[in-house]
Amino acid sequence: MARAEPNATQERELGIIESALLWNWLLSRQGLAASTRFSSVVDISNATLGLHAARLPSPYTTVVARGKPPHLATHLFAADTRAHLITVRCMRKTLHTLPLKLATAAHAATRHFRERDAQRAITRAGQDMSTISATIEAITTMLGDDNLHHRTIETRLASPHRPVMVIRLALKLAWERGILTYINDTACWNKEHRTFAVTAHRYPELDTTVDRHTATRELITTYFDRYGPATINDAMWWSGLSRTAVLTAMHEASDEWIRLHTPWSTSPAYMSQSRWEEFADDPHTDTGRTGLNFLAHEDVAFKAYYETRSRYLGSLPAGQAFNQIGEVLPTIVWDGHVVGTWSWQPDKTVTYSLTGQTTPHQRNTIADHATTITDALRLGWSSTPHRLTDAQLTLL
Repeated sequence: MARAEPNATQERELGIIESALLWNWLLSRQGLAASTRFSSVVDISNATLGLHAARLPSPYTTVVARGKPPHLATHLFAADTRAHLITVRCMRKTLHTLPLKLATAAHAATRHFRERDAQRAITRAGQDMSTISATIEAITTMLGDDNLHHRTIETRLASPHRPVMVIRLALKLAWERGILTYINDTACWNKEHRTFAVTAHRYPELDTTVDRHTATRELITTYFDRYGPATINDAMWWSGLSRTAVLTAMHEASDEWIRLHTPWSTSPAYMSQSRWEEFADDPHTDTGRTGLNFLAHEDVAFKAYYETRSRYLGSLPAGQAFNQIGEVLPTIVWDGHVVGTWSWQPDKTVTYSLTGQTTPHQRNTIADHATTITDALRLGWSSTPHRLTDAQLTLL
């Protein structure tokens, strides 16, 4: 029997104005208002429940949008920041860069999908698990406290009895299980040098023993804390988890729920009662403005929703903000609504295109901010000749 939606202590009908106020309040909590910018990359990743990292520029531009000042994003490459953030494949089998505590839940709650895929690849290749396990042990022994490029690992371990294919299958399974961790050890946002290290050595504080059930409850509770109000379908879309998994987590959460009916969807949306009370008591809520933001490709603020995308699209067709494969484009957002898109050009400048009606003041502000974003992106750009391939732009 299908699991019922969670009980709610309150049920409210929100009109267009109050929904917009709530949406902008949520964005401001993520650092997307001039008065709420963050001064720490780790704090930004915590507030957003990770930085979407499937495309190389995304983590950097996500931090640029929320950092104070924008060039805070260069701290992504600092050793102290990297000690507290880890990049893992998790929600929807996609790379996210998260603080260690959040990474524990995100990885464990979604590991079964990726581990299953890795094991299927091993079976299709006609390999047995004992061979793969022995290869994983050889990899971890060789790595020790070091991190090495996967080609280096293959070269050092390959032999007539251990072909490169087996090493690659072992690397994949070890990564998905959390035995190995991925590290991009470049100091810029436009290049990747993909290396692997032993997770327990590089991140001794990361708990890889959390069970799936506990992790799912923690992940879904945190999702609604960061992104509520959201519908059940929103949570399923964002996490890649089943409806049953999402509902079970909500039923077991320690928070009490508020059920909201918004103009964004016919389905009810949920948020915790504590967050609703925080919104209701905030003296600045009635301003309802977050102003101008240039958001990243696949920015987490938009990637968190599917059923309620009208909260930021309004009457715009999805094609104005999404590409043909469903990825969120780099968008220009004013008070929480998409007003255009932007892109980084080969001459190291930001160009943009506006999609809706804007005032002269808005257009002037957008033009000025494009210059600010250009300067911030140039700071994290390496001018060394290097061609970005699809494999480097998209980490699978």
